[in-house]
Amino acid sequence: MKTAVKSEEAASEDLGAPLYVAWQITNECNLACLHCIEESGPGKAFKDELSTEEALGIIDQLVKSEVPYVSFSGGEPMVRPDFFQMVERITKGGVGLKIETNGHYLSPKNCRRLKDLNIKAVQVSIDGATPASFNKMRVHGRFDTALKGIETLREAGIPIEINFVPAKFNIFEIGEAVDLAYRLGAYSFYTGKIMYTGNAVRTWHITAPDERDYPKFFRTLHAKSEEYKGRMRVYFHEMGLLDELRYRLVNPAALFIILPNGKVKLINALPFVCGDLRTQKLGQVWANFQVAWKDPKVADFIDKLAEDPEIVSKLHQWVEL
Repeated sequence: MKTAVKSEEAASEDLGAPLYVAWQITNECNLACLHCIEESGPGKAFKDELSTEEALGIIDQLVKSEVPYVSFSGGEPMVRPDFFQMVERITKGGVGLKIETNGHYLSPKNCRRLKDLNIKAVQVSIDGATPASFNKMRVHGRFDTALKGIETLREAGIPIEINFVPAKFNIFEIGEAVDLAYRLGAYSFYTGKIMYTGNAVRTWHITAPDERDYPKFFRTLHAKSEEYKGRMRVYFHEMGLLDELRYRLVNPAALFIILPNGKVKLINALPFVCGDLRTQKLGQVWANFQVAWKDPKVADFIDKLAEDPEIVSKLHQWVEL
């Protein structure tokens, strides 16, 4: 029987396995979002993505190690042909599973299957309260399709989370976006500053809000948090990327990132890889993770980031630790 899930902030050295695994099961996506940290999109699947057999083998290790919580993301996780096979394997193994999606594949049939497989939550990204802002951020996306998908989740009785990334063209819609999430039946709303990583490096002139707009953005979020207290949780991080990394350097969370090809990263916003689940066992990778944050190269990269934000363009040039 699994023990109660501790906070992901727990000291990793006290644990035999991560408390949370964020698994990018494919880099393929039906959309091409302006801010995507993974630079995913149509035709962007890795050439060496895990086979079904390899993915199921990793799932079996997660189950055996009693990892309490896993998320499937991408890219768009639901475009992977064996998506439901993977979902069934992990949920029947007793692992809590969240799906992070753009909402465009949430048909009634798919939502019924997710409900039957006991999904813990589905997080849908809604970057705007209007079709104009949503469609601008999420290239090839459709606001009405995403909203319909969320409504279908609600009808199926699946817990809903909403994620919002601010940009210069949607930042003042934040109040309306929180209200929309509540009307759609979400139990949680997540947001924070847009990160200067991935596609956002190339689109910064289009996406980046004026820093002077953030105080009003966060004041609105504080007010909405109070307004919806007891009805919907409104979570937001006021730290920027550099502050977040400096915090994680001292307080690494008990989680890691599995890439579509089985390599394991410390965190999305750093290029460092601490193992490869295609060739190594989970326990070995977890042991590597526990010491990797202390590698001088990690602190050096974060120090250099303070001087030269452009080095985030190297996030996908992985560095083995």
